[in-house]
Amino acid sequence: MLTLIIGDKQFSSWSMRASIILKEKKVPYREVVAGLDWPIKFTDNGLIPINAKDEYDLPKEPASGCGCQVTQLLKLDSTKLLKGSIVEHLPRVPILIDSDTEAVVCDVLSISEYLEERFQDYPCLLSDDVIKRSDIRVFSSHIHADLLPLMSGMSYANSFRKNDKCSISEEAHEQLNETLELLESTLKRKVKKGWRGKFLFGDFSVADAMFSPMAQQIRGWNIKVESEEINDYLDALLNRESVKTYLNEAREPYLLLNETVKDSPAWIARHYRFWPEINMIHNCEKDVFHIIENEVGLSLFNLAFKGYTRDDIANTIVKEYNVEKEIILEDIDSFFADIHPNKNVENDLNVVV
Repeated sequence: MLTLIIGDKQFSSWSMRASIILKEKKVPYREVVAGLDWPIKFTDNGLIPINAKDEYDLPKEPASGCGCQVTQLLKLDSTKLLKGSIVEHLPRVPILIDSDTEAVVCDVLSISEYLEERFQDYPCLLSDDVIKRSDIRVFSSHIHADLLPLMSGMSYANSFRKNDKCSISEEAHEQLNETLELLESTLKRKVKKGWRGKFLFGDFSVADAMFSPMAQQIRGWNIKVESEEINDYLDALLNRESVKTYLNEAREPYLLLNETVKDSPAWIARHYRFWPEINMIHNCEKDVFHIIENEVGLSLFNLAFKGYTRDDIANTIVKEYNVEKEIILEDIDSFFADIHPNKNVENDLNVVV
């Protein structure tokens, strides 16, 4: 059985690539999401707040994956194969674990190569044609290794938020233009070669999976593309079922937020993600967290996140705890004022709600 450990779908473009490759291979697998960049770490002395990325005690952020706390990954690994593997020393998602062979693989291209070797009776994402296969590998390697300024300066994570083209760095903008030129020449070359299909080298391949987050970045950052061929390709790629499904799931936190009334309990709660193991809520945009210490606070947060109104929350708590509604309404107002996303908070593990 295969297990794929990925990062948050709205943050990790590398996880998106691996997930799409597995979906296109049509190999059964189990998906586990490891929340990335939580502002704490586990140590022998308990939980410690993190105020800078270097405090994770990890190597610098890898160029071809999303760095994770190894303690968190080990907790998520029900197979217990990650412990003692080479990936324990390279803690980054995505991670593929094959419980049948006991192989543990990180890095998208390594995962892709492993799947092609291991599951040869499943759909091939490299092509049987030797020229296509080499082209797919070259293109994929370029995406994998050469586009860091574009990935950071016009990020996948920010593509789901409102952005302005003017905020893209000059270096990222240069790489964007180079990438669009590469797309156009690749698509024209496909026509000259007589390769049929809507994708870069005809049929959907690893190269398209590797480029899929960038298609989201181009559209999400509202980049104007003049080439009809490129626009047709982007449409085909973003409407591919595996890509569309993944991106719809990545958009869910933002869609939930947009469904709420500003300053309502639901609007406030949906600015946060929740880590139930330690009752932490975390606003990723402002990197602010709170630890919710009591049961009533957890109920208030969970009900609000589900979309309950202030009055609905109060009525539910009154029934559950047999307290006066006026008292609960005061508690609700106080609770959500404390965690309002516009309130300035200095992260400290003594902050409790």
